[in-house]
Amino acid sequence: MSFKELLGQAELRRALARELCDGTISHAVLLTGPAGSGKKAWGGALAQALLCSGRQGAEPCAECLSCRQFKSGNHPYFMELKPQGRWLKIEQIRAARSRFYLDGDIRVCLIHQAERMTAEACSSLLKTLEDPPPGLYLILLTEHPRRLFSTIVSRCRRFSLQPLSRPEILDILRQRGGHNVEKEALASRLCGGLPGPALELAEDPAFERRLQEAASLAHGLAFRPVSPRELLSRAAALAERKDLVSCLELVYLFYRDGLISLLCGGEALLVNPDHARYWTQGRPSSCLEQAMEVVDTALREILNTNANRRLVMEGMLITLQRRFVQCPG
Repeated sequence: MSFKELLGQAELRRALARELCDGTISHAVLLTGPAGSGKKAWGGALAQALLCSGRQGAEPCAECLSCRQFKSGNHPYFMELKPQGRWLKIEQIRAARSRFYLDGDIRVCLIHQAERMTAEACSSLLKTLEDPPPGLYLILLTEHPRRLFSTIVSRCRRFSLQPLSRPEILDILRQRGGHNVEKEALASRLCGGLPGPALELAEDPAFERRLQEAASLAHGLAFRPVSPRELLSRAAALAERKDLVSCLELVYLFYRDGLISLLCGGEALLVNPDHARYWTQGRPSSCLEQAMEVVDTALREILNTNANRRLVMEGMLITLQRRFVQCPG
């Protein structure tokens, strides 16, 4: 994939273009950003540009032998390293190092999930970073740069990928095609500015079902009080869901959009337009604000602690129902 096919990341695009044009690109580049931010695509585009024999400026020509070999996945001077199992091991670095010194003008090694290198692998790579052979470029991708040796980070030119705007995410989804407009709009709101999760949501056949389930749960807790036995049963079912975090994020957004609809109207995420009317039936805004806080607290516990998921869900559902019962309306 070339730079012109990638959207967003204006600052990164300008910096890479400037350094490629000036011939000042570092022999070691570190691309950081959360999962799904596009590190692999940008790292691949940089690798293709560095290897391209017909490049004028920053953009690879896409026509030379090098570009054709790169696109086919058979470039002799392009190497990729990925963790084997949980770790990226020293044996992999040693095997790659034997190719770092091959004859050729340019060699590029793209290292995925660099934070998963073992200490021995980091030490081995550091030797190359300290004394790189001419024409070798290392591109490291990582979500967690703090887990890398500081001596490795200090020897790299670091770039950070930023979350994209909603219009940029929508452009990416429309580039891929095959999605309906409503699904694209929802995915662009739920992905946190990350193209990877946006594409996963848009292409997930179960997305609409999860959305309806979250709508039913959010609305039911707000307007249909149930017995303690049923609440505990719901909590047990939620705790077993593999997509629990996604489900809670949707419930949170339903309450958030209900609050927006109540206070100022406007665009809403709500699947059923009639729900917007239900949210405004005498409920004070403070009630929905409290509901958002309760769901957000549960999400943080699930994501950041080893708390028992079932107990967290029981506490969340009981607290939500109590808050809604106490609200006038």
